[in-house]
Amino acid sequence: MKEKKKNTIIVAVSVMTAVICIALTFWGNWKNDGILTTDAFIGIMATFIGVCATIIVGVQIVNHIEIRNMQKSIKIFENERKKMNYKMDAFSVAMYNARLSIGNTLSFMAITAQSNNDIVTEFYCLEHSIIIDDWDSMKGSALLTRYKRLSDLSKTIIPAIDKKTLEENYRRLSILVIPDKIEHHDEILSLHYQLLSEIKKRIDEPSANSVE
Repeated sequence: MKEKKKNTIIVAVSVMTAVICIALTFWGNWKNDGILTTDAFIGIMATFIGVCATIIVGVQIVNHIEIRNMQKSIKIFENERKKMNYKMDAFSVAMYNARLSIGNTLSFMAITAQSNNDIVTEFYCLEHSIIIDDWDSMKGSALLTRYKRLSDLSKTIIPAIDKKTLEENYRRLSILVIPDKIEHHDEILSLHYQLLSEIKKRIDEPSANSVE
């Protein structure tokens, strides 16, 4: 809007200047002898053409300067965009590595809890390791092992968990999508829906005594 307004002002001033020059020429000839001669007419036309040419050249110069400034702004914007994309890629890599690290840590914590016979901690660690870990890079055998153990623990743990916690678990597990190309896909998918079914059944129980 500012550039458009500036161009309008330049054109308006140029047109006013041309009109004033033509008016002064007419007025000068009229004042001298009251007759507009051929030479005076040619002078008026030459003045008008010169002013028009000046307007055109001036506008072109202004547009050229504006285009150069716009190109500089676009270049600066592109550089900033590239820097931002680089930072986002670096952040994505860092988050991905952190995700893998957390998933592996939870898996090891589940193994430790199992050796200590702490089935509650083991259940939650296995569940969250499945949710957090990257299935595309995980071996299907490792995921299958976690699901089998989780399925075994669910028979003891799910009846003892309060419904509010189970609802949160159900929400987190229900949005997971098992990759089609993963090894042991059908068996993992079966265990996944079996676990969801057990949790849903426990949630829908009308009169069950919940234990924290």
